[in-house]
Amino acid sequence: MSKLIDNTKFQKLQIGLLIGGTFLSLVEIRFEHQAVLADKWQSWIPIVYLSTMLFLCLVSILTFQTVGRKLLVLAFAGLIVLGFLGFAFHSQGKPFQRLASVITIDFSPPGQLTAGDNADIVPPLLAPLSLVGLGAIGILCSLWKSQ
Repeated sequence: MSKLIDNTKFQKLQIGLLIGGTFLSLVEIRFEHQAVLADKWQSWIPIVYLSTMLFLCLVSILTFQTVGRKLLVLAFAGLIVLGFLGFAFHSQGKPFQRLASVITIDFSPPGQLTAGDNADIVPPLLAPLSLVGLGAIGILCSLWKSQ
């Protein structure tokens, strides 16, 4: 049975798709943080990190066989740290209370929550954890060595 695509090329394709997902996350975070960028310095953390990471990932792809793979692992590990840091900031110091609120709302019957019920605008608690997943997949793809 012949190979359709070289394993290294396939791995680079996977990582390229993850880099694309990282770029889309950057665009979305920049849009969602627009209202608080002038007020809270913390909202700049993911924007600066993701911008730096994208540049680092492009360099890593070009040097994949030498140091690129290790740089990618480092960049994606930082993404996991960033996701947990974002979760901490979004929980506003009350992670268990905020998580209980999210679970309660998720299990309530549809139509019970109206726009006026959520008078306090709070950041989405679980959104930063998507970066944890993206980072974990990135590490796995970067470390995978085929025979």
